[in-house]
Amino acid sequence: MTDCLFCRIVAGASPAQVVHEAPGALAFLDAFPAARPHVLVIPRAHVPTLVDLDDAEVGELFGVVKVIQRKIQTAFQPKGFNVGWNHGRAAGQHVYHLHVHVLPRYSEGGRGVQLLGTGGDPDELATLAAAVRAA
Repeated sequence: MTDCLFCRIVAGASPAQVVHEAPGALAFLDAFPAARPHVLVIPRAHVPTLVDLDDAEVGELFGVVKVIQRKIQTAFQPKGFNVGWNHGRAAGQHVYHLHVHVLPRYSEGGRGVQLLGTGGDPDELATLAAAVRAA
């Protein structure tokens, strides 16, 4: 898929600072880092989101995420990590090839992904849980 930047990186047609390769996944530095080092882990297969990734390939993708966290921990000794991905335009996805961000954090007091949300009503928890279970 030549119109996809990450597919071009997988194919070796676009440059990237690759830090780890596996049969089903590739890890490289983000060209616009939000941390030092900011690593992206992608499946070699072109899929826009996690729900599009074949179930058999999910384990390898997240196995590489784990390898990258260990490598960063060894090389840089961060105090923590933010690990996640943006699923869809409304969540801030800009490249429509699934990619997991691995962001080491070096200071205390991080607030985590909870700050990204708009909140909710705790009185709705039972109703929300029932809707998810029923889906």
